[in-house]
Amino acid sequence: MMKKPPFMIALILFFALAPVYLAVIQNVPARSAFQQVVLLLSLGAFGLVLGQFWLSRLLPRDAAGIPTAGVIRFHKIIGSIIGAFLLLHPGLMIARRFWVEESNPLDNLALLLLAPALLPGIIAWVLLVAIVLLALPPVRRRLRGSTWRRLHGLLSLAFVGLATWHVVAVGRHSSLAMSAFWIALAAGSLGALLLSYRPAHRKILTKSTPEFAHETAR
Repeated sequence: MMKKPPFMIALILFFALAPVYLAVIQNVPARSAFQQVVLLLSLGAFGLVLGQFWLSRLLPRDAAGIPTAGVIRFHKIIGSIIGAFLLLHPGLMIARRFWVEESNPLDNLALLLLAPALLPGIIAWVLLVAIVLLALPPVRRRLRGSTWRRLHGLLSLAFVGLATWHVVAVGRHSSLAMSAFWIALAAGSLGALLLSYRPAHRKILTKSTPEFAHETAR
């Protein structure tokens, strides 16, 4: 008899695939297959960003089916992969113009960067750069665990708010259902982050995760 997939894996698939499904059923025409793939991957990646908060902050102890330290390792691995992809997102959105005879891709990028509607997305991208740099081991080792955690949380809070605004306001697959999905998921994610700062929650996490306790005490 085939074993059921771990609860955590099911949640990861939900966060990644639910927004892709909502986008696909809209039958929004795409200018190219490449652009459509980039858009769908971007939606799945952002879904995983929001899922990061639920997976590492909100789940009860052992609910994921693996130890808390394992959840944190998943958090780091997923964060590294989707962070790298989303950093490439602006370039991927105009990449097709480099091999087809349309408008100049660099001019097109400049116009996008100057568009007022894209300002939340641009700021979110800058914040993502800061989050990635902060996660680099040489930078992280220079900060106390508690200081690093607060900075990481505040930057993530701002990034999620602005990125959700960007996706809802200018997303090609934006619709009432998709907007409601993003807003509800983002609100839950931010709530999970804020709840994780409660003293009671921190005490539980410290007891169950030696790695967390060690970093916080540095």
